[in-house]
Parts: sequence; structure tokens; C-alpha cells
Amino acid sequence: EYDEVGDTVENVREGIVLAVALGAVYLVIVTTVLGWWKPAIREPRRVGSRWMWIIPVLLLLGAVGNLATTKWGEIDGGGEYALWLAIGCLLVGFSEELLTRGLAIVGGRGSMHEKWVWVFSGVIFGLLHVPNALFGQSVGSTLQQVVFAFAVGLMYYVTRRLTGTLIVTMGLHAIWDFSVFIQDHSG
Repeated sequence: EYDEVGDTVENVREGIVLAVALGAVYLVIVTTVLGWWKPAIREPRRVGSRWMWIIPVLLLLGAVGNLATTKWGEIDGGGEYALWLAIGCLLVGFSEELLTRGLAIVGGRGSMHEKWVWVFSGVIFGLLHVPNALFGQSVGSTLQQVVFAFAVGLMYYVTRRLTGTLIVTMGLHAIWDFSVFIQDHSG
């Protein structure tokens, strides 16, 4: 069940770490077979103005705010829970970003104008969250999550273009997810 995936160490280990690790292996194989590692990870040309750095900075500040308001002493499973959650979130950041801001961008650039590649990567990221409704999340919550993921996906795209690498975006994504899950678990 979606609403229980972060409830216990065992759920995190099996429902996030194991499941996403299998997906990550698949993505590594696909990226290798396609020979797309370099274009998926490295931006061919960095773009953006200085003011645009506010986008990744705001995402990072949001994560820091989540972590600052986490009730660390009330986390069931303590350090073991946080460790497995961190591993799971690193895998999620790696996998979701490689798929949506790596492979989808490389593939999209072969047939679309860059502004549509930007939107395409955000749409895929949003739609990636639709199955949560099949795993027990309410339809209303899932629709909110899809819209939020689309918007954040657009910001992750900007982060990739600004930094010149997908690695920073993967890390930012992992930190954000960790901050949301750990804060929710501490409540």
C-alpha cells in the first residue's frame, strides 16, 4: 500500500530500496545498450542567467526546511530507518532523473524543439506518479502529486541546464524526497 511504504524499516527496505534498485539496474542496462551515458548525464551546453539559480536554491531550502522541522526523536526505527530511507531516496533520485531528465531528454532532443523537451520531461515525471493510485493512494492525492511532480520536474530540468550535469539534479531530487519522507514519518 502506498500510504504504508514508509511506515517501517522493512517496508522501506522492500518497498522502496529493493523495488527501485531493480528499476535502476534496468535503466543502467538500457542506457548502456543505447550508448547514451554521456548525453544523459552531461548537458551539451549550459544555459541560464544568474537569477535562475534561485530555482535549485529554493528546492534545496525547502528540503532544509523539511529537515529542520522533522521531529528526529520521534522516528520509529531511528538511525536504521533514516539509513534505509536515504539509500532508497538516492536510488529514486538516480532512477527517476535518469529516466525523465536523462533518457527522455536525449530521446526528445532527436525530434522536438528544446521547449517541448522541457515540457515532455515534466509530463513524464508527473505521469510516473499516476500508478500510486493503483497502490492505494487516493485519486485526489495522486492528482495533486502528479501536478506537483510536473512542476518540480520543470525545475529539475532547469537545474540540469544550469549545472551542466544530471548528477546535481539526482542529488537534489534525493535530498528533497528524503526530507519529505523523513518529516512525514516523524509526525
